[in-house]
Amino acid sequence: MAPIIDHNLCHCCGTCYDICPQDIFGFRENETPTVDYADECWYCGACVLDCPVEAIRLRLPLQMRIVPSPANYGEPGPDEAAALQKAAAFSRSVTAEPNPVKPERIATKAPRH
Repeated sequence: MAPIIDHNLCHCCGTCYDICPQDIFGFRENETPTVDYADECWYCGACVLDCPVEAIRLRLPLQMRIVPSPANYGEPGPDEAAALQKAAAFSRSVTAEPNPVKPERIATKAPRH
């Protein structure tokens, strides 16, 4: 699953082309960049974070969306908990759909204490 470029938002600046460590983007002056080598993407998020107009989204593979469960590994320590929260927030930010499901429609379990 390659990065998705919103052609309506993109200003054709080439930042994604310049910043990508895997050089997956193709770019020509005054044209929207293209994803030429989608299979080479590492899903690092550099293009998403550096795009000045937020025109790029990532759809992460399912295996990358899974956050470890405390039920399997025990309760995380303070540092681990903060890192897991950051990872989960980043995962949600890069997989967000243009029309996400409203929160009240998502079933959630009560947090454990």
